[in-house]
Amino acid sequence: MAKQVGLRTEIIFHITLLLGAALLFGGFLMLKLTERELLNQRLDNLKATLEVVALSLGETLAGEDVERNQEMRVARLWPLLPDATALGVWRLKGKILEPLFLSSSKESLLSDGPQLQALRFRAEPQDHLVYTGVWLPWGGTPTCYFSSTLPLRQRGKLAGVLQARFSLDEVAVRVRSSLKILLVYVVIYGAVLFLFGLYLLNRNVVRPIGLLLDTTRRVAEGNLDDQVSEEGPLEIASLASSFNTMVSALRESRQNSEDHIYSLQRANAELKETRSELLRSEKMASVGHLAAGMAHEVGNPLAAVVGYLALLKIELPAGRQREIAEHAAVEVERIDRLVRELLDYAKPGEEKTENFDPLTVLREALSLLDHQGLFANVEIVESLPQQLPQVTMIRHRLLQVFVNLLVNARDALFEKGEIYLAGGEAEDSVWIRFADNGSGIAPQHLPHIFDPFFTTKAPGKGRGLGLAVCYRVLQEAGGEIEVQSELERGSAFTVRMKKEEDEHGD
Repeated sequence: MAKQVGLRTEIIFHITLLLGAALLFGGFLMLKLTERELLNQRLDNLKATLEVVALSLGETLAGEDVERNQEMRVARLWPLLPDATALGVWRLKGKILEPLFLSSSKESLLSDGPQLQALRFRAEPQDHLVYTGVWLPWGGTPTCYFSSTLPLRQRGKLAGVLQARFSLDEVAVRVRSSLKILLVYVVIYGAVLFLFGLYLLNRNVVRPIGLLLDTTRRVAEGNLDDQVSEEGPLEIASLASSFNTMVSALRESRQNSEDHIYSLQRANAELKETRSELLRSEKMASVGHLAAGMAHEVGNPLAAVVGYLALLKIELPAGRQREIAEHAAVEVERIDRLVRELLDYAKPGEEKTENFDPLTVLREALSLLDHQGLFANVEIVESLPQQLPQVTMIRHRLLQVFVNLLVNARDALFEKGEIYLAGGEAEDSVWIRFADNGSGIAPQHLPHIFDPFFTTKAPGKGRGLGLAVCYRVLQEAGGEIEVQSELERGSAFTVRMKKEEDEHGD
């Protein structure tokens, strides 16, 4: 995997490339334009000088002077062309061009061949330029020159030919010197621009992004109190503003989550307290059942004893034996009173019934258990109507029944599972079914599941009161609960409740 570089290094590298390329391109462009201008100026001056010399030579060759005098006059023109590296003058003699004056350097001048004779029929000067542009400030200077061949005419007639060659090495040398200066300028000016750009980049981009990155790390660690400065360029300021808005939203969301967790903890504590109260209530209910049975078994013999003691008091004469019978009657009445007080203590107090849709209580139970995370790995599959007929019951007791059935269904599941909810109505009742695809109940246990203190759960997981409570609550309300179960395939509990009582009926 390629090693990643920082934003500063990336930007500096690209700025250096772009800045260097721009400066070099601009400098070379200006240098080439200047070089072309110098070359054109040089050529224009040379052509103008050659035209003047050609006019003078045309008059000289057209004169009646003898050949010796013409050679001397042409030789005097040589100093007028100090930059010429070679010079040649041919005069027309008859129909043939013959040399009149040749400089010491003749390597680039025309010879007496057909090429020179062909110039007799050309009216315009023939120019030839050899120039190689300079691109590097070092190395040798290439040979550069300009040569021109002009017909010498007098009164429209050809009198001779002038040919001159001029060196352009001076222009190339000046351009090479300028190129060296250009490179120094590029380096110095580029360094100044680079340092200034680096300062601006660090102040306006790198430093704000670094601060934003540090704050992001602190936010990731859980510190939501930091804010990023919103100074700098528009884009950086907008980014910092958006980041601060995001942190504020996260802070508010965390506060809401903490409040929600606190409310859930408080609800869980209240639920635990309610469950404890329910267990105490169920224990007392069980004691009530035991006391009722005991009262039934003890009541008849106790009544007989009371009757016998009353007869005994009547038949015995006053004295010690009668006093003993009276004391025994008092103690028996005390026993009867203790039994009745025990029954009154175990018997639940009277509570007010209500008319309501049982689906609303089911939704409340689902919401309550869902907030506790009971259904984290459970899928609730509903097949419920929009509403059901109202029933007449004590509302919180029905909520207790639904909670018990949902908790039992969840405990019967394996690591993951499904709970199926369905509901409907019959002629005079309303029913809701709680089914699961969990472990199921063994056939030998089915007859005992509604008995108090009977449980198939592991020790500490249940006390065997939940289904007993459900059975008693529904029975007292005129309803019933049914169960169907199969091992390793799940169970289904059906709660049946009487419809709302008609207060205006017969």
